[in-house]
Amino acid sequence: MRMVYRALKPLFQLALVLIFFVPAEAGNLKKPFTFQHLTPKDGLSSDMVNAVAVHGDEVWFGTEGGGATLFDRAKKTFKAYTTKGEPMDAVDKGRSLYWQNLLPYNHISVIALDSDRVWFGTYFYGYGGGGISYFNPQKNPAWKKFNTNDSRAKKVVSLAVDGDSLWVGSEKGLSLLDKKTEQWKGFYSSQNGLSGNFVNALLLQGDSLWAGTNAGISRFNKTRRTWKAYSEKDGLTEAEIKALIYTGQKIWAGGAQGTLFEYDPTSDRWKKIDPTDPLKSGGILSLALAKETEKVLVCRDNGVSVYDLQSGQWDAISASDGLTGTMVFSAAEDKDGIWFGTDKGASQLVLQ
Repeated sequence: MRMVYRALKPLFQLALVLIFFVPAEAGNLKKPFTFQHLTPKDGLSSDMVNAVAVHGDEVWFGTEGGGATLFDRAKKTFKAYTTKGEPMDAVDKGRSLYWQNLLPYNHISVIALDSDRVWFGTYFYGYGGGGISYFNPQKNPAWKKFNTNDSRAKKVVSLAVDGDSLWVGSEKGLSLLDKKTEQWKGFYSSQNGLSGNFVNALLLQGDSLWAGTNAGISRFNKTRRTWKAYSEKDGLTEAEIKALIYTGQKIWAGGAQGTLFEYDPTSDRWKKIDPTDPLKSGGILSLALAKETEKVLVCRDNGVSVYDLQSGQWDAISASDGLTGTMVFSAAEDKDGIWFGTDKGASQLVLQ
């Protein structure tokens, strides 16, 4: 596979918004902010960044139409991985759609970090493509592409690494992959107990697997192999749940229309959270936790709502504060700050 390589320009030549230093401490964010921006001019393979994952100095960006971009901060390099390239004749044949050991498709919706590899979920609208693959630099070839489990894991929107297994959420339900045998070993849909077949979000907590779907939230007990569904009667005033996160104390869920919910284990119900920031009406696209600064990041279609776990205060970050884009699809923390994937590239909020 041909890898697009581009040397990163010195940081002072990148698209930067340098204003004032923002200390990395608990409490409210201090404005104005310092941002570093990355766009296709700098090395991103697409300006729409759906997913971000950070592993040490490596920052992975999952893009819309441009595959995956790996930004190595130490080496100051970019590498783009797509379905296009020059496949090895001994392994690959025919049209690029059917090449092996590459990304299944260039629309990446989700990235999941594993102990020895990086998993990618792609979303394909047509026939024959889509699904999941992983990148493991210790293997040759480094990429492994999987079949779509009889088209049930084709439009992938969520992933969760669970020991020797991988949970894969798609528009048709929930598939389970055995990482050791690299074979599919299970599938669940609304017929088996899922509240809805479109699995937008997955969250592992102990013996439970939580699934946010287009029709509420489902909880799977992995030991008993039983499901429980949560809907409006259980406190969810929104049907479609786009995101789930464990804050360290509570489980939060984000609705597509912008409502936040918190799970109460005592009553086994969900209750609405009322943010006080000016972006609270924006639709929710994902949730992330910044552990170093103890903040919950609510990625919305109009910016980011930021909740400080220590003070209980809400802040907001939007394009008017320096974000490169208006819609924020994803967020991930690194040693110097927080990366945001937007509709106009990636922005790093510099905190150190």
